[in-house]
Amino acid sequence: MKFFLLFLALLGIDLGIKWYLNTENIDSITLIPYFLDYFLTKNTGIALSLFSSSSSFTQIFLLILIFIALIFLTYTFLKTQDITQKIGLLFVLSGGFGNFIERLFYGSVTDYLHLRIGTTSLFVFNFADFLITLGAVLIIVIWIREGKNV
Repeated sequence: MKFFLLFLALLGIDLGIKWYLNTENIDSITLIPYFLDYFLTKNTGIALSLFSSSSSFTQIFLLILIFIALIFLTYTFLKTQDITQKIGLLFVLSGGFGNFIERLFYGSVTDYLHLRIGTTSLFVFNFADFLITLGAVLIIVIWIREGKNV
């Protein structure tokens, strides 16, 4: 039950931030000089805007593929007994479902944190992407610690 509540809280935070930023008119600003900006954009693709200019068929295919991945990760979450791995999967699922829900209803994902080094742009991401990355890193650390083959 505590995992489900944490999932709902993280999902709510993600969707709440995206809703707020999409309903307010906030100009782009520098948050951390030479490193991080607030910059609102819509991403119709996946990581690093891959497939962003794809056909409707490709977009539907991606949506189905993402849904299947989320179902598999949910199954894995329910099956695992390792608490740390459950937390990692919970982060991935919270972020994954947040981006999936927005993509399903709006056809794109709201990204708003622009990571850069000086004038070199790296990528734009959101809270859900942060959760997915944090969860994935946690799971990889567990695999390495336990000596599992990836």
